[in-house]
Amino acid sequence: QPPKLKIFPKPTGDFLLPADPSTPLILIGPGTGVAPFMGFVSHRQGQIAATQAAHAAKTSVEGTWRGGYDLEEDEVPVSKKDGKGLNLGVDFQDGQNVGEIDLYFGCRYQDHDWLYRDEMLQFEKEGTLANLNTAFSREGADKTYVQTKLKENGDRVRSMILDQKASVYVCGDGNAMAKDVQKALVEILSESLEGDNKLAQGEAQLSAMKASNKFVMDIWS
Repeated sequence: QPPKLKIFPKPTGDFLLPADPSTPLILIGPGTGVAPFMGFVSHRQGQIAATQAAHAAKTSVEGTWRGGYDLEEDEVPVSKKDGKGLNLGVDFQDGQNVGEIDLYFGCRYQDHDWLYRDEMLQFEKEGTLANLNTAFSREGADKTYVQTKLKENGDRVRSMILDQKASVYVCGDGNAMAKDVQKALVEILSESLEGDNKLAQGEAQLSAMKASNKFVMDIWS
């Protein structure tokens, strides 16, 4: 008799992609926490592909026919690659307002802990992921985590949040990782502030992001 598996669905009303595809995303999901973000990135890729196809069809109908059936190379905005390797993200973002996606993933060893490795690398190659940041905590002399990578990219993270109004998502361990990520983000945000109490101001900024669903977590202990 096959074993029985109990499933406990956890509904969510806020751990969802922004309705506006122009919103940049910072996705932080070490370990199994990256799983929902593969769906996020796939959905954004689908949005890009659908809009790109509609734009190409509109261009073909409205402005490419010249009395024959030969199209010039630049008349239909399709990828330079064939259908198996379309540069969907890069091609579409060149001419449209689509928010970039930075993904932060971490695990112990890349050889046997890197979940969705092929998918991530393919998303990066196609341009759907603007930046893939990986942290392998047991492969160097110093332990490197996703919060380490966030700090290393502090200028970009701060610009995406403050200037580009990016939405930030965190998924995974709630005991240590989520707390460390929030601490790192507060430090990053505080770098642009002035005064004697910059960290408190940074915490206030992060709290405001939570209140407006610009910073969303799905964590567990």
